[in-house]
Amino acid sequence: MSVAIPRREPSFLSKTWSLARKDIRIELRSRDTLPPMLAFSLVVVLLMAFSLPSGTIAVLPRSVPVGTVPSNDVLAGFLWVTVLFAGLVAFARTFENEREAAAMDPLLLVPLDRSGLFLAKALANLVYILTVQVFIVPTFLLLFQVKVGEGWPALILVIFLADLGFVAVGTLFAALAAQTTSRELMLPILALPMLVPVFIAAVELCSDLFAGQGFGQIAERGWFGILVGFDAIFAIVAAITFEFAIDP
Repeated sequence: MSVAIPRREPSFLSKTWSLARKDIRIELRSRDTLPPMLAFSLVVVLLMAFSLPSGTIAVLPRSVPVGTVPSNDVLAGFLWVTVLFAGLVAFARTFENEREAAAMDPLLLVPLDRSGLFLAKALANLVYILTVQVFIVPTFLLLFQVKVGEGWPALILVIFLADLGFVAVGTLFAALAAQTTSRELMLPILALPMLVPVFIAAVELCSDLFAGQGFGQIAERGWFGILVGFDAIFAIVAAITFEFAIDP
């Protein structure tokens, strides 16, 4: 007499990772998101590299005359503007596969809490943005002759923290925009005002790193605390409110 062994229910993290992996595998086959993001970012970086005077690219002064802007501030702003608009491309396609396949309702019927669905979509978006940055950041630093030196770990930390807040807000508002007929227009209108603090903090911290400061110096600045606080608050808020954003 055989005894049926009850099947073990997959854990919350297992289900979340399965959904995120599904989106990443679809992207690897279709290549609808990453190539446009990479192409846009590379074009913008190249245009910026050839538009600035060579002296501005080569010199990153710590102090400048009154009425002028340090080039490290300009370069940090250029970098994050590029990341911002490349990220919006990814967010606009967050639910595009489900919409094209009429699979939104089956997605919502997955036996997983809505916060798990949020984490899965956010994780996939984070992978896309980090993949683009792996190519864009070294290219940017090379073209603009920015020498980070021993500040690489701090720069990676700042980029990762900024990406976390960016992805949390972007994924939440991508779910809201997906319920409208003009998704591409509504997403930046909804998301950009909420992204102002995280991008100002990222620009300020990267500017300090480009000027040769280390982790100890930027950690003492209020912008680092704002960045960490923004991530903690909006990650929790987005995970909780995602249910109301995604349900029709």
